[in-house]
Amino acid sequence: MSTTPRGPRVWLDHFVVAIDDLDVGRSEFEALTGVGAVYGGEHPTLGTHNALVSLGPDRYLEILSPRPGDAVHPMFGEAGGHSSLTPILWALATSDVSELHRIVGEAGFDSTALSPGSRVTVDDEILRWTMFMMGEGSPANAPFFIEWDSATRHPSTSSPEGCSLEAFEVSSADRGSLERLLHTVGFEARVVAGPTRTLISLATPRGPVTLGG
Repeated sequence: MSTTPRGPRVWLDHFVVAIDDLDVGRSEFEALTGVGAVYGGEHPTLGTHNALVSLGPDRYLEILSPRPGDAVHPMFGEAGGHSSLTPILWALATSDVSELHRIVGEAGFDSTALSPGSRVTVDDEILRWTMFMMGEGSPANAPFFIEWDSATRHPSTSSPEGCSLEAFEVSSADRGSLERLLHTVGFEARVVAGPTRTLISLATPRGPVTLGG
């Protein structure tokens, strides 16, 4: 996983794993791994809430579900369509999201505007970030990009430990285009041709676990 001298530093930040019921997702994850995901809090404008597990320094796994009775933002519309843990998104962090947004656009890729986000934790701590996602014409299974506010504690530092990332693989019908996007931002990942899918291989207290298989 490399960075590029042409632009800001880029690294793996987190995976979003969806399920239609957060309590069911937390129970499933703990049964698989032996690690209990901590309740993270709500996304006030997205209609979702989450639970988190650290995957080591500066990276984590987010279990995401719709909040009962709330309308889910189209960005996470797929979150309610899974009855078991299913990876749906992955995020790359950057040291300068504005500059990275410019680089991606100049390379000919469509993306959303920069968007601020926030979440209130159960301890009433406000986490803030700025992000952008790839647009409708972008390669399938592209990551989204995030820069955490300098005053925000990264979720990996406050989430339960015990799991670590062994490997991951993204499958895309637009393999060549996705590889070009990742090369543009200076990140290496295993990309294979096929239907949109992400495989996440974890080392856990209960042995190897693969999500998305």
